[in-house]
Amino acid sequence: MAVSVAHRAVRNTTILFAARTASKLLVLVAFLFQQHYLGASRYGEFSLIVVFSTLSSIVGDLGLQIVYLREASRDNGKMKTYLAAVLATKIPLFALSLLTLAIMAALKSPAILALVWPAFALQVATSVANVLRSTFYATGEMRYEAIATMSEALILLVGTVLVAHAGLGAAAYLWVYALSYAVTCVYAYLVIARRYFVPTIHFDPILARRLLKMAVPFALVFFLNTVYFRIDVVILSALRPLSEVGYYTAAYKFLDGLSFVPQTIMNAVFPVLSVVHLQSTASMREAYTTTCRLLASLAMPFAVVLGLGAAPFLSSLPLRVFPQSAPALQILALAIVFMFVNSTFIFGLGAMDRQMDSVVLSVMSIAVNVALNFILIPIFPRATGYLGSSWATVITEVFLLVAGYWMVRRRLEYRLPWGRPLLPILVSGALMAGVMGLLSQLNIFLVAVFASLIYLGALYVTGGISPGELRTIRASLGRRLQPVVEDDGGD
Repeated sequence: MAVSVAHRAVRNTTILFAARTASKLLVLVAFLFQQHYLGASRYGEFSLIVVFSTLSSIVGDLGLQIVYLREASRDNGKMKTYLAAVLATKIPLFALSLLTLAIMAALKSPAILALVWPAFALQVATSVANVLRSTFYATGEMRYEAIATMSEALILLVGTVLVAHAGLGAAAYLWVYALSYAVTCVYAYLVIARRYFVPTIHFDPILARRLLKMAVPFALVFFLNTVYFRIDVVILSALRPLSEVGYYTAAYKFLDGLSFVPQTIMNAVFPVLSVVHLQSTASMREAYTTTCRLLASLAMPFAVVLGLGAAPFLSSLPLRVFPQSAPALQILALAIVFMFVNSTFIFGLGAMDRQMDSVVLSVMSIAVNVALNFILIPIFPRATGYLGSSWATVITEVFLLVAGYWMVRRRLEYRLPWGRPLLPILVSGALMAGVMGLLSQLNIFLVAVFASLIYLGALYVTGGISPGELRTIRASLGRRLQPVVEDDGGD
């Protein structure tokens, strides 16, 4: 059982990681066009409405997506019933999310208010697409998710290039995003109808109440988590000009881009952890520790490359990012390893049915982040307040690591072995940093590739990757997972 679980988790993670890596490269090109053609101030407006849309989207979901994923993973036979109830329950929630979005935009400025409708369209399309594609995660059919991910990125890139060359504004970019997710909705519907059951919308008051009761703690966690990751932009926009928001969000875009790595892994592992938790505490401890070590080992090369090569990296891109963003990116790179490992806390506690622990963790982190932003932004001189936000992010991630470790350790009744598993990663990362320092005068992309290969070699030599784990990866990649969903006949 343990071997099949490992194979399933590794195979799903590998498929998703490959698709998301390719798609993020396409999204990166789209981002370069956006910030280049919009300029710092208008890109600041675009980023701010996206933040408002993300915050209000919590009202339109209330944690229903993650509850559907968890419950469908545990009982594939009830997927159709759960999906129909979730989609029906979301309809009135969307009206509330539109009102929330409009109020936030109106409080900021007329320019932001003008972007509400395309931002709301993006919000609805994203929400529905994410619920539908959760079926792929619940059944372990990651090839469908991979196709959806790549399709979104291709549509976004093509649409962004057309909008950029037409000289259109931020609203047009938002409509392109909405279109890419709308296509995913159609694709996911067709796959589910052909492969599993015909999706329907059916409001069941009793089931809706039960789902919402389970979902609200998740909604609170994700709201707090979203506030944690986005409140700095709101505070910065209140204290400094939108041009600084543009500089900061352009740098943070690279962290957002990298966030797909822990998110992909945890989305693939979460259904497995939800099942393993019901089996034994020992299995949960082993699975959780392995996940933490995997995320730390993946984060290290990104942190080293962006930390030591932020300026040459940004200046070497085909469409250059604002040069003012380079120092912010260099600071933010310090948070990457912490950010990757910290992602395990929310998902891990959720898999253990400890959502309220995640709420407490998120509240503490937000309080620290808000306080740091209000303290650090004013300290920096004019036109550099966004560097204060960058340092606030790093310090808060360190705090979250300490607090999250303590909370998970208490729930698992187990002292997580951080020292021995993480030491090879730290040694390998230090060696990689030394190589980059010695070759700093050469092309940043060639140096990054060479230093990353040195890191992987060092990771293997120091035991950061064990032969047993390599065998598991090879076996899982060569093993075709059988579908685990049961067809209910489409009734």
